Amino acid sequence: MNSMSVWEATANERPKRPVLQGEKTCDVVIVGGGFTGLSVAYHLQQRNVETVVLEKGVVGGGASGRNGGEVLIGYVESMRSLAKKYGRAAARQMFQMSLDSIDLIERIIQEEDIACDFQRNGNLLAAYKPSHLDDLKREQQFLYEAYQFESKIVEKEDLHTELDSSFYHGAFVDERSAIFHPLNYCLGLAKAVERRGGTIYEHSQATKIERVTPDKVIVETHNGRIVAQQVGLFVNAYTTGLHDVIDRAIVPVESIVLATEPLPPALCQQLIKHNRAASDTKRLLYYFRRTADNRMVFGGSGRTASKRDARTLFDKLREGMVTVFPTLKDAKVEYKWSGKVGFTFERIPYIGQLEDGTHFAFGYAGHGAAMSTLLGKLVALNMLNEGDRHNPLDRSRLKPIPFHSQHARAVGIMKYYFKFLDYIS
Repeated sequence: MNSMSVWEATANERPKRPVLQGEKTCDVVIVGGGFTGLSVAYHLQQRNVETVVLEKGVVGGGASGRNGGEVLIGYVESMRSLAKKYGRAAARQMFQMSLDSIDLIERIIQEEDIACDFQRNGNLLAAYKPSHLDDLKREQQFLYEAYQFESKIVEKEDLHTELDSSFYHGAFVDERSAIFHPLNYCLGLAKAVERRGGTIYEHSQATKIERVTPDKVIVETHNGRIVAQQVGLFVNAYTTGLHDVIDRAIVPVESIVLATEPLPPALCQQLIKHNRAASDTKRLLYYFRRTADNRMVFGGSGRTASKRDARTLFDKLREGMVTVFPTLKDAKVEYKWSGKVGFTFERIPYIGQLEDGTHFAFGYAGHGAAMSTLLGKLVALNMLNEGDRHNPLDRSRLKPIPFHSQHARAVGIMKYYFKFLDYIS
């Protein structure tokens, strides 16, 4: 079994990029070569703003190249819940942003001719318990009444029209979500940045940010430094200790994923009938989808402290896959990998600019494949002083999460609690 991701194993050609050496200058220096940072660079280069991207590893080496490739509308919480928290007007704007995010990705893929197996066939959210289907029906009604957004409910007796599984009690389906090969999208976005004159340095970890004047910032690496007018930090859950305020405002949570061997096309078609993104309503959820080469990708929550723990978690994940899809009991697992998902205290993404001038966007809570490209564009607009400062996701007055240093222990406790809630709900 291979410990690399299926995306890395099936990636398009990856050019070798230089390591930063010596001093360079540009207009904007961007830390992080994932979806968000590359989107910032892409949209700035479209406006002839010279950008440099510093990536500590390789482009797409973090969550952007390791996620499940599900490009979803909405957020980790229901829109009903978000409307109660933030008001109907703010929630409406947030929902529209989630729709716009997928439109933007689709447009970039078309305009830049990015080969990433983008398929916009919608998303299926499967009800783990009968009561969860009732909640999904209430969400469907809210979305239509508040936003005129059409979706459908699939009752348990009809679920065979969507999934080859009797594990769930029905589902909510939207037709606007998508799937793609996340690493190939990331690699294509990087090439688009470079075609427009941007520079990407790999294996060039930023080690220090120094604001010299309001119009001059220096970002140092082990072998060089960038002198720029503006700086943005976009490492999400892969925090590096580079900026204490941002580091203490995000909680990394590990997700584990496996991919089967290529399956017979007829079997793969049978498993998820309409080739949708899919996940379920458990708090410790499963998410799953087909790939272009007829594999099943199946993911869930994980926290691997040792190789033995990792084996146990992946064994349990495979058991979960077979529980959902019994026809996969003999399917060989060819790839298994893990990655970090970033959560904020409010479980919504944050965007903004701190008092020291640092721009940021992070905390996608599993929805980064969709939202990160859009938030990168919005950061670029902010850097050009053309952004909307009334953005409901703006947290320019960023505050650390209380007792952040204990987050690893807290996450472990919460997972046991969520498992209990899944059992009794």
